[in-house]
Amino acid sequence: MKKFKDIYSALEDYFSGLMLVIGLTLIFINVILRYFFGKPMSILDEFSVYFVVWGILAGVAVALRNNHHIKVDILYNAFSIKKKRFVSIFANTVGLAFTFFYTYFGYELVNNYIISGQRSTDSQFPLWIVNLIMPISGLMLGGRFIEKLFLLIKNRGQGWYKAEAEGGQH
Repeated sequence: MKKFKDIYSALEDYFSGLMLVIGLTLIFINVILRYFFGKPMSILDEFSVYFVVWGILAGVAVALRNNHHIKVDILYNAFSIKKKRFVSIFANTVGLAFTFFYTYFGYELVNNYIISGQRSTDSQFPLWIVNLIMPISGLMLGGRFIEKLFLLIKNRGQGWYKAEAEGGQH
């Protein structure tokens, strides 16, 4: 199971990083085309946005995995370790509920684009492909919330307590 988790984590990292690199490279190429050759390409602007958004939305699960998401922890840090565990269970449950709705409505959006056949204005690229990242990133994020909840609940949170004592990287 550890090997699977390591491979999946690497895939998350490489996928989100690759999407960002491709998007930023397209932006760089278009800047060169605009300022040195006077011939920017609108299709590069369009696809750079798609790739950057894909990288960011895929990276949300990576941020959650590594506890690098935005959080307000001034009150949380004042709690005892047992209260922290219950607050974490609540927060991850709410996150999982949000992820369920995000994934479901992302799927509905993609389905509506498939049915309508809607395409982007500049390149005529199918918008269902562009928006496919919503249910994909929702599944990725949901998996990470489930993993965190499992650690919090399994063996009455012993693994979580250990990780919390080692610096909170759980």
